[in-house]
Amino acid sequence: MTATASTAPLPTRIKLAHGLGSVTMGVKEAGLTTFFMIYYNQVLGFDPRVVSLVLIGAMLIDALVDPLIGRLSDATRTRLGRRLPWLYGAALPMAIAWALLWVSPDVARHSTLGLILNVVAVRVLVSACEIPSVSLVAELTRDYDERTTLMRFRFLFGWLGGLAATALAYGYFLKSDDPARSGLLDPSGYAAFGLFGAMLILVSTLGSAAGQQRRILALPPPPVQAHGSSMLTDIALAFRNPAFIALASGALFVVTGYATTIAATNYTMLYIWRLSDDQLALYPIGLAVAVFGAFAAVGLAHRRFGKRDTAIAAVLFSGVVAFLPYAARNLGWWPELGGWPSMVLLLTLQTISLFGLVVGHISCSSMVAEIVEAHEVEHGTRIEGVFFAGYLMTQKFGQAFGIFTVGQLVAYVGLGERVRPEDWPASAAATMGWIFAGLMILIAIMAAAGLRRYAIDRAGHEARLAALAAARNEASKP
Repeated sequence: MTATASTAPLPTRIKLAHGLGSVTMGVKEAGLTTFFMIYYNQVLGFDPRVVSLVLIGAMLIDALVDPLIGRLSDATRTRLGRRLPWLYGAALPMAIAWALLWVSPDVARHSTLGLILNVVAVRVLVSACEIPSVSLVAELTRDYDERTTLMRFRFLFGWLGGLAATALAYGYFLKSDDPARSGLLDPSGYAAFGLFGAMLILVSTLGSAAGQQRRILALPPPPVQAHGSSMLTDIALAFRNPAFIALASGALFVVTGYATTIAATNYTMLYIWRLSDDQLALYPIGLAVAVFGAFAAVGLAHRRFGKRDTAIAAVLFSGVVAFLPYAARNLGWWPELGGWPSMVLLLTLQTISLFGLVVGHISCSSMVAEIVEAHEVEHGTRIEGVFFAGYLMTQKFGQAFGIFTVGQLVAYVGLGERVRPEDWPASAAATMGWIFAGLMILIAIMAAAGLRRYAIDRAGHEARLAALAAARNEASKP
């Protein structure tokens, strides 16, 4: 196919600017998934089931709003360009809402309703930036591999934002001066953690919008709607698309596996593996290796195996590797808990497992873009925002399921109130390990089963692009 404005390689500066917009999502995930539950449960004293229900309720409200945001962003037409006004408008309120979640623990401690409203505000405002931003993937390029590249940069920047927040949390904000007490259980560092995240959110969101401004203004206008401008019609068509249904059913469990892993991290590190603050500070290194490894490998894997098969293989591989350390620990094949040999081996296996999850996550996210052209061939419209909003909604259901699972698991094994790791029974740690390991295998199988029904491949996508180009040429003839 001859390169055109829609299939030619994108400038690196556009890829970087586009990726920068996902830093917000990374910061949000690091806070809400990794630190929120242990902060409000073990530091502020909330029941873990209440904390998980707050997160789940906020996610469900947010998920229901996502298709509306997506459809409205599809219809946005201003002198600033498509979609970008959403980023400019939501950046500051989003940063303020994020800071309040961590800076005002006294308010949160005495008002569950206030906490719910704060979490809902954070999630909806993040969606108001993320959905328009990620929807630009299908507009900036129609090339199969360039879309993978854009998603690679989105995930790289998202993970870098999350890694920066996580690394500083473990190594600085939440590191205790008392070797006998974990900094994760000390409330003093969480306010600084929240303010740092708010700054990252504000700068990255505005920087991403400004960096893409000229490119977005130069894009050709989208095709005229063939079936009217009904918002409900567009949403209904998207959610009846067979490829989208298949992708959503698999991606739901890919995200569930990731969310379960991350939400359980602090609990497993403290109560199962007995790691010190110094050892916890090394955990982000494994995350960074997994992210950069996935960034380097996923493009090659897509060219060799395709997006769907790469995702399936990656999540199955991740599930098996995640199972191994817990099985070895409970069967007595593991080094002494809390020692450095245990830490190194655990970090290695966790890094390999996270590598598989990140590759699967990137692959699924990149697969959304090809559904846009499949829909355009059939219906004559492009509703990128609706499809990406629907996919983001699926992610939120997966996150809610993962966090709910961890909340129930934490309560089931006796961590419902403030508990010091040294006071927790060894039998409870073994039980938690077996349940967690079994969940990783089950979730991976469910993800692979759903993704197998996704039928769009490179050849089919390129055939659709050719058909769309031919239709446009025919329509332009006198």
